[in-house]
Amino acid sequence: MKRIALITISILCAVMLQAQDIKQFVNRQMQTYPKSRLLDIYKSCFQDFMGAEHLVANRERVKAYLDEELNTTTQNELMPWQYEPCGTDSNYYRVSIRTVKEGIIAEDMLLDVFIRSANRWSSERHQACLDGRVVTEEGEANSEKRPSVEEWSKRWHRIVGTIDGMHLNLPNYDKDKQFIDSILTVGRYAISHSPEYREAYRPHYRIVERSIFEREILPQIEQKTMIVRIAEIEVYPQYLKDYLAAARNVGAESVRKEPGVICIFPNQVKADETKIRIVEIYRNKEAYQHHLSTPHFQAYKQGTLHMVKSLNLLDIQPLDAAAMPMIFRKQQ
Repeated sequence: MKRIALITISILCAVMLQAQDIKQFVNRQMQTYPKSRLLDIYKSCFQDFMGAEHLVANRERVKAYLDEELNTTTQNELMPWQYEPCGTDSNYYRVSIRTVKEGIIAEDMLLDVFIRSANRWSSERHQACLDGRVVTEEGEANSEKRPSVEEWSKRWHRIVGTIDGMHLNLPNYDKDKQFIDSILTVGRYAISHSPEYREAYRPHYRIVERSIFEREILPQIEQKTMIVRIAEIEVYPQYLKDYLAAARNVGAESVRKEPGVICIFPNQVKADETKIRIVEIYRNKEAYQHHLSTPHFQAYKQGTLHMVKSLNLLDIQPLDAAAMPMIFRKQQ
């Protein structure tokens, strides 16, 4: 009986957690895109579960379509983000064509990772031809079978059941819900964004599978957008002990509490212990600005003003941002 009770509790906790994840995703979607309809929530969720809508067999046709988007869209028309996760589980990411227009990644690179992600699913081990090469990369393309529409339909009905209980008052909610049910009934699942969403947000992105995104795209974005600097600080000798304690504390608190703080690493110069060098790495400008507003940084800043004789912030540029995760992993 005790074992049955534990299994029942575990199942209930899993269901509650799933509902909580769904609500968090939907609330984030509506905060970011208040003109969304149920169609747009559905689209993000099926992209998270199924990936891109179709296998890609013709690279030149896909490239021509991307070229057209790049040539007919201005940066001011695009959403400000470079990427965003899909759905509740972030199995796939939307990578904005802004990354190409801003020179963060090359067009061919975005095209390549999109095609490899789109061709990931194939029960017949479909092979995508990229620049004359046949691609069959383990863990990316051709290694797994695409989930069935039936599997997706079951998952969607769990998601929309939670959304029903949120009482969001979305426009055309019942109509959109019926339309989604009608396409799933006939074995289809892919849909377009709603007209309201397209008009308000001009979506221009490509879907990239998470492991490919994290390994190949994210380091390129972070290399161009992250803030890396060395803070050169000289401390009055009489305050050295108190300053070192404050520096250690703010570094540890920042890394522990702030996802956008990759590293705050205080050091002393051996030849002169009153000279401090702090290596600081922030994921982007927004993460740095958020860091400056946090209570722990403000307590450090105000509490050490009288201790600091001089301060110089030296901005630096990483030569190989892609190698940085390996540096941190080797310390684990």
